[in-house]
Amino acid sequence: MATRSARITCEFYILLKNKIFALCTMLLFMQFSIAEEDPYLSAISIEAEKVESTETTLKSEADDPGGVEGPSLQAFEDDLRASYMGSFTFYKKLPRRSREEVFEEYKGGASIDEIRKKIMDRFLSQ
Repeated sequence: MATRSARITCEFYILLKNKIFALCTMLLFMQFSIAEEDPYLSAISIEAEKVESTETTLKSEADDPGGVEGPSLQAFEDDLRASYMGSFTFYKKLPRRSREEVFEEYKGGASIDEIRKKIMDRFLSQ
């Protein structure tokens, strides 16, 4: 009789160990799926794809001598809003004079990285 209860106890522990392993595995995979659905991480991924995938229209407009005066302020702001929403948000919070200086640098043919840096520098120095 003692061996039978020992055998039942041993089987119970093995069964319990397998259930715990299955539960831990399930929780592990659930964490990965939650991380994939995180809106913050999704937004970062989308922004990274925008930066890596294409040349911006800002640079192409700066290279294209379509008009005598160059690109308009409205076109610059629209492109900045479409391509770099974060930089556009900081740009709109700048005083009018700082925005004009950023636009003048853009018209002068500065790269988008230089423009974005100038926006942040002006915003942080307010």
